[in-house]
Amino acid sequence: MPAPSSESVKLHLRPFEVNKAWVKAGTPNFRVNEFFKSTDGKTSSGIFECDASTFEWHYQLDEAVYILEGSVDLDYQGKQFTLNAGDTALFRAGTSAVWHVPNYLKKTWTIYDAGKPARGLAKILQ
Repeated sequence: MPAPSSESVKLHLRPFEVNKAWVKAGTPNFRVNEFFKSTDGKTSSGIFECDASTFEWHYQLDEAVYILEGSVDLDYQGKQFTLNAGDTALFRAGTSAVWHVPNYLKKTWTIYDAGKPARGLAKILQ
């Protein structure tokens, strides 16, 4: 386990590149930083932000997000919905979503690797 915090830490976001084929519109300026990773490496959390753009995101692991600022219109699993500041959503490993960020988005993310058997079961249950 990581040691508990004993002081505040300033989190600096750094540029993040994605596969150019994922970008559908705009010129996204992705910025991220991970602030937690479990000792077994199966769980991590961080901050992500980007400017106006439309892009696909392919989930290799389960991911939960919480929107801190801005909004995003999503197309996920045949459903369209919007996430605004204060909203949360869960994306399953092996799926993908189209994100349309009209202006700006800042979110936290937590990813979890449930392992290959769990990912296979999740695909069957979808």
